[in-house]
Amino acid sequence: MKFIESITSYIIYLNYRLKDNSIDSIIWIVNLVPSRAGFSILKDKISAPFWILHFSLLVYVYGAGSVMYQLRVASSTRDFLKSYVNITLIILIVNNSYWFIKERPLLRTVLNQVIRNDILSMETELLQDKHEKLLSVIKKIILIFYGFNLFDAFFIYIPHRSDVNNDHYSMTSCVGLEPLTATPNRQICRLILGLQEVTIMTAVLNYQTLLLFLIAHTEAMYRLLSEEMLNFNQYASTPESNIFVKNRLPLLVSRHSLTLDIIKNLKALYSMPMGVNFGSNAVCICLFFYLPLREWITFSPVLIYCFLVFFLYCYLCQRLINASEVFENAVYSCGWEKFNLNEQKTIYVMLLQAQKPVTLLAADIIPVNISTFATTIQAMFKFVTVVKL
Repeated sequence: MKFIESITSYIIYLNYRLKDNSIDSIIWIVNLVPSRAGFSILKDKISAPFWILHFSLLVYVYGAGSVMYQLRVASSTRDFLKSYVNITLIILIVNNSYWFIKERPLLRTVLNQVIRNDILSMETELLQDKHEKLLSVIKKIILIFYGFNLFDAFFIYIPHRSDVNNDHYSMTSCVGLEPLTATPNRQICRLILGLQEVTIMTAVLNYQTLLLFLIAHTEAMYRLLSEEMLNFNQYASTPESNIFVKNRLPLLVSRHSLTLDIIKNLKALYSMPMGVNFGSNAVCICLFFYLPLREWITFSPVLIYCFLVFFLYCYLCQRLINASEVFENAVYSCGWEKFNLNEQKTIYVMLLQAQKPVTLLAADIIPVNISTFATTIQAMFKFVTVVKL
């Protein structure tokens, strides 16, 4: 009876979290799987068992499997190309997994700044509805992204990947457990392959979800700042209005400064990992088009994931850039000419800061925006077309 009551209570709590549009609920959703796996983003320390299992299986299944396949089985160009897809996946997986271990102190700092920025943005009662709508959109993006990739993995990729008779992935399955047609070798191998893909999905998918949340939330904070700056324009030049502006403007300056600090930390947090992901995603997409048409279904979850993540990176970063430009225009259009001299000076300094370009760089070189996405896809199409001809 107690077991049933506990399950009922958890379902009610889960339903509350999914409906609630607060920063706490969104972080709870993003942290749900990491906290269960032992590497909660809200704690300083991580649990070692998950990562020991994850990296051990990665070395055994992908590392040893790819090496043995190329040494023993691969004979044609197609075989090597398919094997290179697995190598790009290894690079992407190691990059995302190592990030969770290495960057925890800076990640905790960014999360604390994000929570503080969100709390400050709720002080204006007129914008609380807009704040809730923006967070609702962020939550929907996260749930759709997470749900789509889970469906893709559990119903398409993992069933094919854990099939020991399936040789489409160009890896030697379970090196040392041959023959895989015998019992219990076959069952043990399927368990190893399935468990490896679950640990990979846990690490990689939650890395991407966290990044999407941080970028989308920072963009939302810019939108709210713009609305509050434009609200100044509705006040006439009266002593009461000047007092209101004098009291309110320092708070907006503080929030803008905090938002800029978040962006600076995001650059430090994601620059190199994002560069590695961009490179591995681009190579994986290019290699995919060299595969025979009959093998596209098998590798389609990998392609969909790489393409979707690549697009969402660029799309959300472009929205962040657009939001910063909207804020710049809002600062200039806030009616500063009606303010007192001290407030005009503050607006001038704020405008200088707002005019600095806001953009995330992959590997500190490549700007992440929708133009980069279009240019990269175009370049990959030209390369694949020319080489295949």
